[in-house]
Amino acid sequence: MATLKFRDWADEFRIEIIGRFAGICTTEVANEWQRAVNEASSRRVIVDITRLSGYDATGRQVLAHIYNHGTTIAAGTPLSLVFLHEITHTPKVAPGLVLEPGTGKKSLDSAPARFRAQAAGE
Repeated sequence: MATLKFRDWADEFRIEIIGRFAGICTTEVANEWQRAVNEASSRRVIVDITRLSGYDATGRQVLAHIYNHGTTIAAGTPLSLVFLHEITHTPKVAPGLVLEPGTGKKSLDSAPARFRAQAAGE
């Protein structure tokens, strides 16, 4: 389980996560983050994952949720940058080809010669 450090300054509220972010500490971070965001002040809210060593699925979800709501995530080591990339880059599914009902699949042989050549890499 992670060690959590909360720094409550006049211009910034910082949550530092040290170690593996899993279990009950994910709830504690989520609650403290929500409290800080709900305050009517103009303080920055930052979550520092520089010393993070790993996380479980819930830990990743909490960090992604925090990031998606505009909170700055600080990362200062190569490993924490990998975690930051995982948190901030969700896989996007490319749109697929949708056929109208009843049209069925057409074979490549029925395509114009130009498209057959492109598909063959010519």
